[in-house]
Amino acid sequence: MFVLNVELNLKSGSEQALEKTFKTIFVPAVSQQEGFVQTELLRPTDVGANYRLFLGFSTQPLQQQWVAQPLHQEVWPQMEAYFDKYSVLTYNTV
Repeated sequence: MFVLNVELNLKSGSEQALEKTFKTIFVPAVSQQEGFVQTELLRPTDVGANYRLFLGFSTQPLQQQWVAQPLHQEVWPQMEAYFDKYSVLTYNTV
């Protein structure tokens, strides 16, 4: 499985809005994509830590196919509106 681990540095006070957007907009959109395996939004338990987005696809090419979809271009900016910045690390499961 190909995994993206995205560290999200949120804008102040945007936690609830991000969580709602993830559940009602992002998850329904990404979960219908070919190769989609799993996604989770991780809320930090440590003070000052960042949210994390976990996103798994069966392969990297299928994840890249999702990124190229017009639907991704519609929903990702709605998520991104709540970030000051973000960084992405990619992995393959063993």
